Amino acid sequence: MLKSITLIHPLKLICIASLAGLFVCQLGLFLWPQDTINLYWILILSLPLLIPIKGLVLNHRYTYKWIGFLTLFYFCVGISELVVNPDLKIYALLTTIFSTVLFVASIFYARYLNLRTQER
Repeated sequence: MLKSITLIHPLKLICIASLAGLFVCQLGLFLWPQDTINLYWILILSLPLLIPIKGLVLNHRYTYKWIGFLTLFYFCVGISELVVNPDLKIYALLTTIFSTVLFVASIFYARYLNLRTQER
């Protein structure tokens, strides 16, 4: 007996991958050799990214809708660090890219989930 394999929607994979990339990017500040970045700021930046994981995995449309507000903060952090601190250029660029990709993918996946529930 072969069980049918359910494929995960590509937008959901993009959302989860970009959230993981954003989380790793925030934790990557821990490896930065400067003394100006302390552990408290790293925890403040990385812990809120753990909140939406359950909703993303369980396909809660509400989570995909409000994660855009969460990514707005990281987009602002990335843009401000890109302009102000040239030493953190790679961190700022990755934070901006991951937050933008997560924002766009979550919007389109929330729309997809809405259309899928209307068809039923």
